[in-house]
Amino acid sequence: MAKHTGKRTWRMDLEYFRLAVEFIEASKKVKTLEALSAAFQKSYRPLGFDHYACISCVEFGSMPEGAVFIADYPADWSNHYLEEHFGRTDRILQVSLKEHMPFNWDSSGALFDAPGTTGNKEGTSSKVTGEGMLFGITVPIHIVGSFPGAVNVVGSKRQVDAAAEHSIHLMSVYLHDAALRLAKKENRAMRPLIKLTPRERECLQWVAAGKTDWEIAGILSIAERTVHNHIEGAKAKLEVNSRVQAVVKAFLSNLIY
Repeated sequence: MAKHTGKRTWRMDLEYFRLAVEFIEASKKVKTLEALSAAFQKSYRPLGFDHYACISCVEFGSMPEGAVFIADYPADWSNHYLEEHFGRTDRILQVSLKEHMPFNWDSSGALFDAPGTTGNKEGTSSKVTGEGMLFGITVPIHIVGSFPGAVNVVGSKRQVDAAAEHSIHLMSVYLHDAALRLAKKENRAMRPLIKLTPRERECLQWVAAGKTDWEIAGILSIAERTVHNHIEGAKAKLEVNSRVQAVVKAFLSNLIY
């Protein structure tokens, strides 16, 4: 990345640092995950990014206590991501599990700045990115006693000032730390406000895995009509019209994983 010189650049660097410091201070004071998310959005968007996710890298199908998941990714992208089950093969997450240093990536499949990942690599493609999500920075999070995690910030611009990237890296560490603190303080692993029955959650989980009513009925040893009723009940509680919408909203509400 090109280096910049001059008074204007120094002012920009100071502005980036100010945004990072403001977020760090805010992260220590916020009382809810929603407030934490809003504070992070306020700080990272002026740096040239549009969306973010702060997650724990846990096994698909579970969300144990002590895990975190907060994000503001577009609904259509989340929809596509879930339908295609990209979470199981997402190279960004796979790399973050092995690396400790932040790295950059783009929708063409190129990973940058991570050891051993220079150049184009298989596994990351435009299929797992959406409109306005062409470039990203991933900050792996590895804390003793906690699940491995990652913070992703994404946007449409490939050229981002190096000082802005440093600010993102710094803020991401505090974001994840604050998310863990708030989840523990509230004594919940992103406990949802919408109340689904265990069977409704179970059926939606299998819908997310691509199973039909007939297949779910066989797996759960219940009638196919019962499966249908559970899913319809979940749709009504989630206030959506389709199964895909139900899966996406349940996923984003941390009802299924």
